[in-house]
Amino acid sequence: MTNTANHSGSQQGKFRRALAVVGTFLQSLDYTSFDYTLDRIERLEREVGQLKEELRQSRDREGVDASQR
Repeated sequence: MTNTANHSGSQQGKFRRALAVVGTFLQSLDYTSFDYTLDRIERLEREVGQLKEELRQSRDREGVDASQR
């Protein structure tokens, strides 16, 4: 009888842990408009950085071309 009680208790603990994992997963999927805005700003900042780098590289090449003439 004790073995059966322990068995159901451990199953209940596993179920609670699984439920907690599912709950945590669902909370991580909660994507608010604020989160979207921050992600969008971050992407735009990255893109501006890439464009600045491309512009710097093209200016460096133009400087080399002008000095070779």
